[in-house]
Amino acid sequence: MNEFKKLPTASLAAVRNIMRPGSEKLPDLSSPAQEILTDFESTRPLMIEQSTGIVLARELMRRAHVRLKLVIDADEQFKGVISLADLMSVKVMQAKERTGLAVDELTVGDIMTPKNSLHAIDIKQFSHASIGDLIETMKTFGEQHVLVVDSQQDCIRGIVSSSDITRCLHIPLLISERANSFSDVYRAVRG
Repeated sequence: MNEFKKLPTASLAAVRNIMRPGSEKLPDLSSPAQEILTDFESTRPLMIEQSTGIVLARELMRRAHVRLKLVIDADEQFKGVISLADLMSVKVMQAKERTGLAVDELTVGDIMTPKNSLHAIDIKQFSHASIGDLIETMKTFGEQHVLVVDSQQDCIRGIVSSSDITRCLHIPLLISERANSFSDVYRAVRG
């Protein structure tokens, strides 16, 4: 039994305009960072289980046009992040060498960036930051994404991506990956 009905459609022949917000000020570098936060209180986070094979993860992320997902374990506990770039980078070959597994046997957990290697901003600090402050922080750490945490509730509250900033401000934003230790420099040079 079908409970749904077909809605009547309207003609677009006479439509010439597109509705836009009123006199709302467009965001700029001094605007509050919260204007570009993907807040998990109102938006479902994109997650993937760490046991997911990297071949499947790569395909799922490509199809959904997603560049980053939060990694969880079977109990839905936060473990780290995985980016589409990671799934197609030298990290795959390094994990293959490290584990002795074939590429199609590797999992997201083998490639992900673990949570102890990530930088995050507490929501209290974030609520007083500007978009410019956020860009400077992202450039300092060479990260395309920044997680926002709620330390009082011990949870990931949201995320901001450089592509969100670019889309919002209509400016190019180039953040180059930054080596944080000698071993990062060695790995980058060695390949």
